[in-house]
Amino acid sequence: MSLASAVVLLQTALSLLTLVNSNPLLPQSMRDNATAVAQHAISEAHAALASKATPSPADDAITQAAAAKTPSTRPVPLAPSSTKAGPAYLYPNSSLTPGAVLTTDASTICTPGYASSVRDVSTATKKQVYAEYGVSYPEPLGAYEVDHFIPLEIGGSNDIKNLWLEPATPTPGFHQKDQFENFEHDQVCKGSISVAEAQSRMVSDWYFYWEEEVGGTAPTASTSVQSVSASATQTTATAADASPTYYTSSYHTAKYWYPASCSGWQSLSKAYLEAFPTLDALLATYPGRSESPGC
Repeated sequence: MSLASAVVLLQTALSLLTLVNSNPLLPQSMRDNATAVAQHAISEAHAALASKATPSPADDAITQAAAAKTPSTRPVPLAPSSTKAGPAYLYPNSSLTPGAVLTTDASTICTPGYASSVRDVSTATKKQVYAEYGVSYPEPLGAYEVDHFIPLEIGGSNDIKNLWLEPATPTPGFHQKDQFENFEHDQVCKGSISVAEAQSRMVSDWYFYWEEEVGGTAPTASTSVQSVSASATQTTATAADASPTYYTSSYHTAKYWYPASCSGWQSLSKAYLEAFPTLDALLATYPGRSESPGC
């Protein structure tokens, strides 16, 4: 493939991703297929560009034009804190995984489907991460996650310097970090914090901020959220409450509702927890929800 053809292919693939992400009404199957085609095209174009060892002056101009439209990966310019709030297993080896950033543009990461469109970690890379962290590959399903230290959804990169092997247990583990990643993405897209601040929180001490914002008492939580949390605690203490209460999460990916008798609602983020006096009231607000399978 010529350099010019590779650039055209790259630009076409990026345009396809933009088109898919800007049309949320497209059927999910069509979005998934288009995203897969675009990612494959981007990989082919990058491989072709990388193979051109001695480009001509004209080729240089074409490459520079393409690079201007393609996000660059760079090590994150953030120094980890000298002290951490949590135990050592909660953090990656800073010499192996200092973190790497793909973008700091909020409009980019807040485009629906962005994270899935840029996710690209091969099995070979995952094996390399396992080897770097001294764990045999593969491990039982769900035991570990090859985690993006700075998550894709807040502008992280697929570069191996941004990947580490995070365990599920003991708690908190990767499930709790995923919870915090979703929270940070939502905060950025609401304009509460900048992308750079979200990335800095993750690198400096994600556990500390998870405790403050999600796992513990969130100092920035609104009065309404705090009152919901207090109401939930009171409901738990009163097992014979005459008015059944139902819980769900206001987070956009949530699927389930929980009756007060089911302890599953207690694992929901306090920042998004909502309580309703009746199931009808809950479903009127969130008509697509179903009862949690765990209840």
